[in-house]
Amino acid sequence: MRGTLTATGILLVVALAYAGSCIIRPFRDCWLCDGKGHHRSKRKRKLSRPCGWCNRTGKRLRFGRRLWNRARRTAREAA
Repeated sequence: MRGTLTATGILLVVALAYAGSCIIRPFRDCWLCDGKGHHRSKRKRKLSRPCGWCNRTGKRLRFGRRLWNRARRTAREAA
């Protein structure tokens, strides 16, 4: 019983920390272009096409922030 409460407490702290970090820093670097906005070509020193995942910005909205925005939108439409 005590182990379950401890594990639940740890998970709650981790979830709150992640939620706080999503509020403070809602964007992260794109995983495909490493935050540069474009892909590197197979040949060195030459840039290829713009990144389609981040729309050439180099930043993507974090998963937790997407969930938060969707919940806010749903609550606003329900009211």
